[in-house]
Amino acid sequence: MPQWTERRPAEDFYRVLDPDGDPVDDLPSVADDEETLRRMYRTMLQTRALDEKTLRMQRRGEVSIIARSTGEEAVACGSAAALAPGDWCFPTYRQTSALLYWNARMDRAIAGLMGAEPETINEHLPLEGEPEVTFTPVYVPLAVNVANAVGSAMVDRFQGDDRVTLSYIGDGSTSEGDFHEALNFAGVFEAPAVTICQNNQWAISVPAHRQTAAETFARKAEAHGVPHERVDGNDVLAVYEATREAVERARDGGGPTFIEAVTYRMVEHNTADEESVYRDEDERDYWEDKDPVDRLEAFLLDRGVIDDEDPERYREALREEVQEAVDRAREVPISDPETMFDNHLQATSWSERHQRQELAAERAGANPFADFTGEGLE
Repeated sequence: MPQWTERRPAEDFYRVLDPDGDPVDDLPSVADDEETLRRMYRTMLQTRALDEKTLRMQRRGEVSIIARSTGEEAVACGSAAALAPGDWCFPTYRQTSALLYWNARMDRAIAGLMGAEPETINEHLPLEGEPEVTFTPVYVPLAVNVANAVGSAMVDRFQGDDRVTLSYIGDGSTSEGDFHEALNFAGVFEAPAVTICQNNQWAISVPAHRQTAAETFARKAEAHGVPHERVDGNDVLAVYEATREAVERARDGGGPTFIEAVTYRMVEHNTADEESVYRDEDERDYWEDKDPVDRLEAFLLDRGVIDDEDPERYREALREEVQEAVDRAREVPISDPETMFDNHLQATSWSERHQRQELAAERAGANPFADFTGEGLE
């Protein structure tokens, strides 16, 4: 696969902190809320620590494919922090920091990655209260996320509730029909929904400029009459402030907002991907200097919100916290692989019958690919 020439996005977006952590615009009110600032900082470090640990587990075969958030933590963290208890959030597989900000359980998430089914997890790691924000299951076809979120938002509107629904998609999803249908519907009916486009420059191996001719992803909202904003996605304060304004407008009956958060995926798309095939080191070096964790850390140190010893103290404590969560997850029995078919229409398709036979062959010690005959699948 050829490497495309990377076209760096224009930096004509809303930014509060530059890559060195210095203010370049008026500081939003959250900059004076030291408790929230520390919570954001801790959440982003926790997300990175969890990513590092689950990657090692994946390399040892303890978990299957994972999608990390490294370099993108500020988008989910800053936007989720703008929600209020009772709101809804529709995440994708790259919004770990949104869940952790609202105290989702790491041990339950890790157990799921290790192959335990929800019923088994609930038995061995029972919930003791749920996050104050309601998180939905993750959908792999990401554009569906927006349609589901807008539908949920309209239910709240019809019921007279003042909840707001926040959903996430990637830049590649803006080229899909579900995205446009959902945004059009939200604009027409003024749904209390905020959509975040996490523009990390790559739709798996396809760069942004190869999958859209739009000047920016934010401007796609204009066709649907939806207000839009474009922010520096590596600046957690800018993401927070833009989302806060959108959430408040939606809660007050002002309808939807579409926000493009410009960031970068510092790692592979997922652990089944080989990003060196289509990206080069110069591109990565350019974005490494814009690391969102380093940026917030520099700002907090300069403001005296944390001291010089705090960064390593935080990192060490969070590594221990992640390890404790992993230890608890390892105590959860791995579910029987046959349970993956429990919620399917039983043996109604050739594909499902094929998969069942392959699994049976593998469990019997055969090679499900080389030794599979397909007998009886007609």
